[in-house]
Amino acid sequence: MTTGERRLSSAPYSSPGFSPFNLILAGAILASLLLSAWGTGFSPGAFLSPGTGRAVREFAVGLFPPNLDPAYLRSTLGYALETVEISLLGTALAVVVGFPLSLLAARRRGEETSRRAQGTLSWGVRWLLYYLTRGLLNVLRGIPELVWALIFVVAVGLGPLPGVLALAAHSAGILGKLYAELFEAVDQRLVENARAAGANDVQVLAYVQVPTALPMLLSYTLFRWECNMRAATVLGFVGAGGIGTQLIYKLKLFQYQDLSTLILITLLLVTLVDLTGQLIRTRLLDTAARRHQRGKRRGVVDRVLCACGWK
Repeated sequence: MTTGERRLSSAPYSSPGFSPFNLILAGAILASLLLSAWGTGFSPGAFLSPGTGRAVREFAVGLFPPNLDPAYLRSTLGYALETVEISLLGTALAVVVGFPLSLLAARRRGEETSRRAQGTLSWGVRWLLYYLTRGLLNVLRGIPELVWALIFVVAVGLGPLPGVLALAAHSAGILGKLYAELFEAVDQRLVENARAAGANDVQVLAYVQVPTALPMLLSYTLFRWECNMRAATVLGFVGAGGIGTQLIYKLKLFQYQDLSTLILITLLLVTLVDLTGQLIRTRLLDTAARRHQRGKRRGVVDRVLCACGWK
């Protein structure tokens, strides 16, 4: 055993302890949970009542076997494709709107961003835009997709378009906040080095912040697309197109075998989106790793050539 290992093994274990504040915080959390259970009427015994068990069994039995008739499957493919289109276009629009908003919603750091360096007017305008953009993002993501869908159904009528706009509005608020926080989390030393080399804000964004945060940017975007795929199914309940229109229709008519088929198709779509996202992200990360390795090899070769006086 080395000296360091003996020192670690002999070090006393320090528990986090129970300060009065921690006890008060734990008690407040427990009280909040109990109040929430009482306010919502939560009771584990409700799942054990004979009526609940009978209703669940009847519903589960009615779902099987799924309706796999070729004619019915062909009729549902159009709704499934429409759901994919709604989620894909809604996510794309959310990126187009959320990315520029994230640039205004990202908190800038560094001595050159102080009021003394920028001037009172420029500094004040920058912070005003910051808080206005943050407020706009809060509004966009604070309104659920269903409410946005109802608003756009009233504005543009029934069909897939209100679904696209609803997903775009809500997801823009989410992605804008996530993108801004990713840009804020970029190593400040890299940003300062780029600024010291004479890079302006656009160049810092293009050559430092975006490349550094790109894997996480892509991960959040692809995950949001997966979420939008599920949300696009629900939006059909209010007439915003997609497979959800058939889900609510079959549910109201108690056609559970058709409903089971639609549920299976929805699960298949979500799985395909997840696999597609994994493929895209893996491809990007592998490409970035290969470029990094090539850059390291070039660096070694350049140093050798310089040492030999050949470069």
